[in-house]
Amino acid sequence: MTSPAWLGIGAQRSGTTWLTDLLCQHPSVGLGNNGKKEQHLLHKVGDGVEPLSAYTSLFPDDGIARGEWTPQYLRHSSAPFTAARVLGPDAPVLAILRDPVERFLSAMRLAATRAKAPWPYPVPITVQTFSGFYADQLAMWANAVGRDRMLVLVYEEVRRDPQAAADRVWAALGRTPVRLQDVDRPSRSSSHASWTPPEGLVESLRVLYRPQVERLATDWDLDVSSWQTVRA
Repeated sequence: MTSPAWLGIGAQRSGTTWLTDLLCQHPSVGLGNNGKKEQHLLHKVGDGVEPLSAYTSLFPDDGIARGEWTPQYLRHSSAPFTAARVLGPDAPVLAILRDPVERFLSAMRLAATRAKAPWPYPVPITVQTFSGFYADQLAMWANAVGRDRMLVLVYEEVRRDPQAAADRVWAALGRTPVRLQDVDRPSRSSSHASWTPPEGLVESLRVLYRPQVERLATDWDLDVSSWQTVRA
């Protein structure tokens, strides 16, 4: 059975498309044989609605470290143990996390960009609120796949030094680093609509996310000092 050489799991609206493009600049790193960055299949396999072969057949053993990055996997409870079944023992699991309040607002602007009238407020607000529970979601994944294989990055730090981030991932794949090109290229998944949060929502998110952020610093040793929106 073939399997991805690496797996990106989140977080949505945290530069995953941009970072995946950078990682795939390496001549021996790439995507599945359908060329898609996001497969949206692991949770469906876990839910029993897609066969495992539909996923594993995407990643042939051809000398290229092929993988995918579906940001929604981070919050899907059926994805982690499916990944544990599928991944080889050396395949890293990648996550990049953004200031959770800023991530929420960006996700809502994307929802507004894609929305059709009438605007479905309750669904995206509920889903996107939960999407910022990074510490809980990482714990779920670590429990399934093992913490040692997880490589968790901070979006704001990666933006400051994308070469260092790419080098870390390539090293985890046993690849010699190459010099990145076009690191400032705009994201291919930018949202365009504006969105104004209801009164009090941002303050509620700050309070809600603060314990999660504290756990990222203590449990995962992440430098989240740039996340000013969740400061007390």
